[in-house]
Amino acid sequence: MLRSVRFWASFAISAVLIALFLRATHPRELGDAFAAADYRWLVPGIAVLFVAICARCVRWSILMRPVAPLSPQRLFPYAIIGYMANNLLPARAGEVVRAVILGERENVSRMGTFGTIAVERLFDGCTLVLMLLIAGSFVGFDDSRLRAIAWASTIFFLAALVAFYVLTLNEERAKRVIHYFLRILPDRFEHVVVDIADSLVSSLRSVHEPRSLLLVSLFSGVAWTIEAGAYAVIGQGFDLNVSFAHYCLLLSAANLAIIIPTFFGGTGPFEWAAKLVLVGAGVADSVAGAYSIVAHAVILIPTTILGLILLWTFGISFRRIARVDAERVPQQ
Repeated sequence: MLRSVRFWASFAISAVLIALFLRATHPRELGDAFAAADYRWLVPGIAVLFVAICARCVRWSILMRPVAPLSPQRLFPYAIIGYMANNLLPARAGEVVRAVILGERENVSRMGTFGTIAVERLFDGCTLVLMLLIAGSFVGFDDSRLRAIAWASTIFFLAALVAFYVLTLNEERAKRVIHYFLRILPDRFEHVVVDIADSLVSSLRSVHEPRSLLLVSLFSGVAWTIEAGAYAVIGQGFDLNVSFAHYCLLLSAANLAIIIPTFFGGTGPFEWAAKLVLVGAGVADSVAGAYSIVAHAVILIPTTILGLILLWTFGISFRRIARVDAERVPQQ
């Protein structure tokens, strides 16, 4: 992992944004803000967070129907292990880890599973963009950096959504287009990659059925709104006195910022974006900084600890998942 270019690129991006986050915060004032917080609010905040995770597992079970009929309860441990791996490994490797471990233990297609995860990420991004725009219309985009996040993320996910539906609207046509471009590969690789691409296209079509599309959209919105509630509960401990729209703006901006491949669960861009929103809402710089660190810790630490416990109960070492790479996903 230490020899990986992705590792060092992720580390560099996080280091730069951590430096930007800390640049305007005096250490003593930050310490005072930590000391003044009421940490009893973290317990209900964590509970609300896990309700949001359960809603995402319901959504994942809907997406998994074309691949394998798995209940939300059965998918929950794999989702948590994926969060844990995202938190501890660079470049969002948890998405690959989740597909590999679920594929092995449940005897389902890894590529099909990875396709459902790709659809999850697409719907997450689109939901966050919509939440960012709605919340921003209530509280404003006074900071040019927030406007930049809004424009960049809107263009990116709108283009991704259009490409997704154009590519998968007609399964046979999509496969023909992909097969055409795959002809440039050497013969010994082409048939393997073609099988992988066909499996991925089939799994990506999981939300073309109107009822599935409606349910996935609904649970995407519910999950992120509940998570915004977790941020609001934690905010009570810091006496932020901001509206729920600010928490929605904070959540969407911070989570869109960590789409960039970064280190240890988005450390750096998350805090930078969250603090940006709160300072714009009139929260003191030190309090905004302390809240951002604690809120991110609440998102990272419980899922990381539970994920490591679940990994241990599965008899899988962390060293093994650290070696999991995207090239392992294509195995059926």
